[in-house]
This record gives sequence, structure tokens and C-alpha cells, in this order.
Amino acid sequence: MANISDNNGLKNLIAQYGTDGAKASLKKSANKDGVKDPAAAGAHDVKDPKKDPTKGLADKNVFLKLYIQQLKNQDPTAPQDTNDMVAQMSQFSSLEKLSGISDQLKNMTTALTSNQALGASSLVGKSLLMPGNKLSVSDAQHSIDLKTDIPKDSTSAELKIFDANNKLVRTQKLTENDVKWDRKDDQGKELPPGEYHFAASSVNEKGQVAAMPIQLPARIQGVTINGKDGTMLNVENHGKIKLTNKLEILG
Repeated sequence: MANISDNNGLKNLIAQYGTDGAKASLKKSANKDGVKDPAAAGAHDVKDPKKDPTKGLADKNVFLKLYIQQLKNQDPTAPQDTNDMVAQMSQFSSLEKLSGISDQLKNMTTALTSNQALGASSLVGKSLLMPGNKLSVSDAQHSIDLKTDIPKDSTSAELKIFDANNKLVRTQKLTENDVKWDRKDDQGKELPPGEYHFAASSVNEKGQVAAMPIQLPARIQGVTINGKDGTMLNVENHGKIKLTNKLEILG
């Protein structure tokens, strides 16, 4: 807390906020010193509370000095109510605690933002599963993770993979939603890198065939942190995607 020792500043505070008795005493003292306006006596020495980091009357020490001065000049037949002082002191204590909490929250926000930035930046270069049916396979990819959604009434399901010439190169039976393609054709030969198309379907007890949705890996090319929509991932062929815990990111 600030140490207010300037007599002129204290006189100005009394002139503005003091009791009638304190103001009268201040005026009497000022007249002896040849000062016409008691408030003006210290006005130039009191800083604007908006600019002064001590915050003027929000300073508990200032309040105590002002209150003590008022007690010295109070009417003995009508003393001041000490409950007012207790209430004011409680308000100052609450203000100090709230200010401390505010600073702590700011520090926590800064730390969380930094952690989020580090975590999000580590995602660059990884892949996440996104809806689609077309994928460009590189020579470095020896297997492809993909996902589908097999209906509960399905009796059988399969995945068909076509090359860039729309030639069927692989038919794979599905028993679960998570699928791994080893980049081989039906003869067990490893296929060359290039563009491939995927189609998944299921058959129910009535023999009805239904297409199933497919999620394919898409590369995360960049991250935007603390934008107006939060943290955004720049995903290849999909643009900006909001980072949520619902996204399935591949290691």
C-alpha cells in the first residue's frame, strides 16, 4: 500500500470528503496561513486517482489518515459511528482480495494460453480423420488408418478401394469401424503411391445395401491460436477446422 505523507494532499482529501468538523478545523488552520481555498492548498500535490497507481481513496492508508483526522475534529457530544469505519475497512480488504484474485486469474490465463500454444503447435505434421472418399497416398505411407460406421442391423460390410483410373484394386471385409489398409491389392502386392478412392457399404438381413460414411486421414499443415473462433487447425483439403476433443488425431 502507498505511504501518503503529504500534508497538502491530506488537506485536500479532508476538504473534499471530511466531516463538517474536520472541514471547519481545516479552514481555520488555512486562514491562519493566509490560504483562501483550503482545497487549493494541496490540490496541485494530489495526483489524479485515474493516473496515480496508489488509486487515491482506494488506498487503505489514505482512508485511515483521513478518518483519524476526522476523529480529532469530531463533536464530543455527537461522536462518529465506528461501524462506518469497520464497514469501510471491510470494503478495502475485499477490494484487495479481489485485486489479488484478478491478478492470479490473469497469470493462469497466460499460462493456459502458453500451454495451449505449445500443445497445438505439436499437432503440425500429424493427421486427423476427416470425412471423405479420396486420398493421395505418398511413398512414405505403408499403411492407411481409416474409419467407417457399420450399422447395427448389418449382416456384412466391405470396403472397396479404387486407383486413380477407377480400377478396383482391393476388396476388404469389415467387422469393425476402425480399419487399417496395408496399401496392398487383393493379390498381396504393394500398390504404388498415388490417388485412391474408397467406398464402404453394408448389407442388412433383408438384403438391402447401404453406403457407409468414411473418414480418411488428412494432414495438419498449421495452427491458428487465440483467433476469434478459438484454436483452429489448417487441414489439408479441408481448410480451417476448430480444435475440439471430438477430433480423432492420429499419432
